[in-house]
Amino acid sequence: MALDVRPLEDIVLPGLVAGVLSTLALGACARLIGKRAAAPVSAVSHWVWPQEANQTARPRPRHLVTGLAIHHLMSIGWAAVNAYTLAAIQQSVEPCRDCRSEHRQRVALASGLTLFAAFSDYVIVPKRFTPGFEYHLDVPQITVVYVAFGAGLVVPFIVEDLYRRRPR
Repeated sequence: MALDVRPLEDIVLPGLVAGVLSTLALGACARLIGKRAAAPVSAVSHWVWPQEANQTARPRPRHLVTGLAIHHLMSIGWAAVNAYTLAAIQQSVEPCRDCRSEHRQRVALASGLTLFAAFSDYVIVPKRFTPGFEYHLDVPQITVVYVAFGAGLVVPFIVEDLYRRRPR
């Protein structure tokens, strides 16, 4: 039996929103500690240019574009994991009767997935494939970035629900 996942609405949109919110958090956190906003975003480019990872404090355009591309592609990938996991859960349990219950499911899953993504990014994957945020940010700032990412996985659905419920 196929899972009920809408590719654009359930994967691409939340992935892009999570990518944008976490990118904004990266830039804001970097500025708050006196670094360039583009530095932690560009750090992800060490996947492509490992020997240049330390140059991302003053990133070249190729570092920034590569970092943004990788970050957003990975955000969409995590959103796909989130969407298919949620669809599998919803298929195996009784459907939610109210929106609040569905929102709680989404928030719980996005929270768990975000924790797993952080654990995966910094414990499971080889150093070469970490996001590289640690080159420019400390743990508290990286935590803010992951919280923004997790919120981005949920925000499109809450906005969609608010739009559906508004009086016409």
